[in-house]
Amino acid sequence: MSDPLFSVAGKSVLVTGALTGIGRATALLLSESGASVLATGRDVKSGAALESEQTALGRQFRFREMDVTNSEQVSRAIGFAEETFGRLDGIVNNAAICITGKRLEDLSDAEWDTTLDVNLKGIFRVCRAGFPVLRRAGGGSVINVASVHAEATARGHADYAASKGGVVSLSRALALDYAADRIRVNALIVGSVDTRMSRPIFDAHGGPEGLGLSYRLDAIPRVGKPEEVASVIAFLLADASSYINGTGLVADGGLLTKLL
Repeated sequence: MSDPLFSVAGKSVLVTGALTGIGRATALLLSESGASVLATGRDVKSGAALESEQTALGRQFRFREMDVTNSEQVSRAIGFAEETFGRLDGIVNNAAICITGKRLEDLSDAEWDTTLDVNLKGIFRVCRAGFPVLRRAGGGSVINVASVHAEATARGHADYAASKGGVVSLSRALALDYAADRIRVNALIVGSVDTRMSRPIFDAHGGPEGLGLSYRLDAIPRVGKPEEVASVIAFLLADASSYINGTGLVADGGLLTKLL
């Protein structure tokens, strides 16, 4: 019998950016593990197909169109989660964008603003709407997906690094402010993962090897699979992680361990 401390069965969780990459892998793992999942994203056709696929398997899985830059859509999605599942126990803030290859002076105001609006202010919007619902449920766990760029970055990532550094700092501040409500907030500092957002970067350098990365399981640093990150997120949602709060947990395949 599995340890209930490590289980997410019976929990209700909202996942942003849930149609590709880490978000999709997380939504599917939680659903397969017995959680009620509200997957959110902007692609209505793909979202509806994913909902149909999961509900046909008898899982508590719903999709809701939501752009994290739209406060009204965020509020409606949070309300839908509580109405549909009766409560909300967790939030996974995964939605993000990455504009690469531009130094600061080459970034437009619109590009800078868009990166911060999605990656950082999007989390602000979701948490602002979601925390009262988590409080009504007696507390919960919030995971804000950050990046190694919050700790050490690369050329052409000024906007992305600033946004992800903000995610880590915001997570600490929210953990302090909402501990009294039994709401845990952690950032997950993720390395290079094989996702739709990462592949153009790999391709621009002739593959992961051009960035000093490897797919080999015995190599450091290596490229991760979305499912590997999803399993860490599931742990942070489970009661087994109850003593982890207000931190930036690193899951990066060893990327931050090397100088060169």
